[in-house]
Amino acid sequence: MDKPKEKEFMIRHVFSNMNRVLSRVMAPRAPQVSRKRGLRPRGEDRPIMGSVSGPTEMRYDIPWHLGMRDALFWQKFSLNCGLKTLKHRSAAQQHRWSIEADVEMKFVGKHGTFVEKASVEFNQYHADTDFMVELSEIQNCKDDDKLRVEWRVKINKMEGFEDEEDAEYPEDKPTVVLVVGKQKFEADKKFLADNCSYFRTLFFETSDEFGKDETEIDDCNSKDFENFLGILKGEQDIDHKSIDQVLELSARFGCNPMLTKCEEFLMKKSKKSIKIKFNLAIKYQLNNLKKKCLSDLKSKKELTEIGSENLDHFTAAVWKELFEKSISLN
Repeated sequence: MDKPKEKEFMIRHVFSNMNRVLSRVMAPRAPQVSRKRGLRPRGEDRPIMGSVSGPTEMRYDIPWHLGMRDALFWQKFSLNCGLKTLKHRSAAQQHRWSIEADVEMKFVGKHGTFVEKASVEFNQYHADTDFMVELSEIQNCKDDDKLRVEWRVKINKMEGFEDEEDAEYPEDKPTVVLVVGKQKFEADKKFLADNCSYFRTLFFETSDEFGKDETEIDDCNSKDFENFLGILKGEQDIDHKSIDQVLELSARFGCNPMLTKCEEFLMKKSKKSIKIKFNLAIKYQLNNLKKKCLSDLKSKKELTEIGSENLDHFTAAVWKELFEKSISLN
């Protein structure tokens, strides 16, 4: 069934190791490339050199993620809809779905920007769309070794989803004003419910807040909540100043996409000590961060520092892992 309601969202990701991409030999002038999805210049049959994907993020109850793949003279930047694609036509005809959207991909750098736009359709056969970008454009927009990529998506039409959204979320006002301290934030109920179990319960599984124009969020700093919302919506990045508060709010609100973002920041960018990172990993159940911390431990001194404080939140399983690590350091 068609869903006429217009939906918009943005996803951002910072790709690293761009200098490696640009270190490949560039021809004086790359052949012209058709930017339509699925078309490659004739003669390009070399194998893909590498690919990387950003984390999956839920938007309107649909999983999305960004991707980047190496080609010969270009980089392929993609937006991927995580819904199932069906290779066999007979099966696909029985499970038809489609999303018509206007998309805009943008590189955001200190010294330049690059923008591509298109009207696309995601469906049961093709659940992604992409742009081929010449390496020279990346060179102009990257900051040091990183490239910030933003995708803005405006969904114009959805088919094949029946009334799942309406059945899952009772009829109510689509937006709400969240009162945090003395500050007010207008937010999309469905977006918050898709990403946070706390707001899903608050808005759609209890009757207390149904139909209310304003909802108070207690015991929360307004600046911290502003950062949380901005990062969740893809409007800003986690940084060294916001990570602790954003991590705490992500756990409080049951926001798995944000917990994943926080974990990736702590693994790749944070300057915190292994001791602090390991304690955060245990406290917030960040298993990938925990594994990395254990792998990075190189001495018994570092291991001793991890267990030097009151660690009531350490379970028997955690102590077992630390003991096994201590044996490996002998």
